[in-house]
Amino acid sequence: MPTKPTGRPRGRPPGVKNKPKTIEQFVVEHIRSPIAPPPAPPKKAARGPWANMTPEERKAYSQKLVAARKGNHPNTNIPGKPRHLTHAQWAAVQAEARRDAKRIIQKMKDAGQLPDDPRAVEALEKAVTTLRTAETPKDVAALGRLILDFTKAKPAQKIEATVRSAEDILDEMAADEE
Repeated sequence: MPTKPTGRPRGRPPGVKNKPKTIEQFVVEHIRSPIAPPPAPPKKAARGPWANMTPEERKAYSQKLVAARKGNHPNTNIPGKPRHLTHAQWAAVQAEARRDAKRIIQKMKDAGQLPDDPRAVEALEKAVTTLRTAETPKDVAALGRLILDFTKAKPAQKIEATVRSAEDILDEMAADEE
């Protein structure tokens, strides 16, 4: 396997053949054929909302954009908040959900379906609020099941246990023989 060459390369470096040998030749060559710098590329036209604005208008527009962003996206995440909503929009959604939850809890209270413990009532109210703001079907199903478990009684199985007397059994046997 060949190794990388180390040290000074052998042979003539590229471009040495046509170089002037003395300083006088170098100066004469540069005086004879000065190479003009390439022309600067044409400046592209400004695009976007900033294109035709004066500096004052740009500053005002920038301040307006900063004010619109302020308070909507802090460095902390809010659990349960969808990414596409700003904090103001999420607060409005939660306020609406809280109003719905209070209305639903009041209906449950009127129907006598709430537990006696105030902490349990508070937990149910939180569950209803979260149910109203939940995004995934998995969360909706889990919260719905939780609420139903604590507010509605599970259906009881019907067991028919009829106690028959000895006379009834004897009467049936006598009827079968006939």
